[in-house]
Amino acid sequence: MKGFMKGEFQPDLDSFFCLESASTTALTTVLLLGIIFSVIAAVHLGYTPEWKNDYEHSHMTSVWEDMTELKSKIDMTTVLLASDINSSTPKVTTTTTLHTRKLETPFISSTKSTGILSLNTDRCKMIITPANNSEMENAMENAMENAMENATVINCGTIAYNSNNNYYTEQTFKYENGALILEQNKKAVMKLYPSISVSEVSFRNYTFLINAVEIQGVANTISSNLDGSILLKGKSYETLYDSAISGNESSLLLTVYTDHPAAWKIYLNETMTEAGLEVDKDYALDRIGNNYVTYVFPEKGSDTSLKRLYVGKATINAELGIGLSGFVESKLNSK
Repeated sequence: MKGFMKGEFQPDLDSFFCLESASTTALTTVLLLGIIFSVIAAVHLGYTPEWKNDYEHSHMTSVWEDMTELKSKIDMTTVLLASDINSSTPKVTTTTTLHTRKLETPFISSTKSTGILSLNTDRCKMIITPANNSEMENAMENAMENAMENATVINCGTIAYNSNNNYYTEQTFKYENGALILEQNKKAVMKLYPSISVSEVSFRNYTFLINAVEIQGVANTISSNLDGSILLKGKSYETLYDSAISGNESSLLLTVYTDHPAAWKIYLNETMTEAGLEVDKDYALDRIGNNYVTYVFPEKGSDTSLKRLYVGKATINAELGIGLSGFVESKLNSK
């Protein structure tokens, strides 16, 4: 084989192989990127709703746990206020964080929603009317107008979270007068109960103990990508009515004005059944449209009697915030 003459072109084999390697690498990269974008497109088309549904379900579970903690703290505040009923100075302050923030999942559609946290934007009122049997008919006719002078009216207040989900079932969690209610698909169920106790103290003689909760605070709504917080300040506990002191009324009319009368009706019916009472025999229970539910004890012709009725109320002030900074800012602005 003849060698190359001086001045003739001599190919650089190392450079040739480097160029070929670079071209191969670039082509491979393009192909890989094409595969990756194809996979992402497939995920968007077929799997994103399932992933989003699972995430929103997990998020709702977390918020529900926060709402149960909120109820627990309100219950504890009520107990502490009742144990020091003569004190007019609020001594109980606590904060509950609600994980309302919804995180985005990488490489998944950026479409997201934020839940809505609200305070005292929904209706809730409880009216308790003790009466003699002869007065009960008139009390029932005027239940919502509060015509009876001795009626006890409690403006319960509400704290609610609306999920505003895109994929998982739309849900609303609401606290009102000691109850925690779950609403979905236009149906509501009371998951945690208020403090209403009914017991048979002697044969066919019953005692009713009602510890109501009034949530005060300026009506407000928060929708944010950050977690929300609720500041609770216990104000007072007071006895509103005690038949052992105030009188000898023999009948009770209880009216609950709420967005969820069906849930309250089911709860009241279950409570009475557990106490050994029968509907339409010992007590009357009716749901009036979508507005309120009424309960009457004892029913006409029943051999039961009202031995004692006690009604107490805890008053708690609530304030919504975003994280903890919202509370700090509100305190600074109030100075």
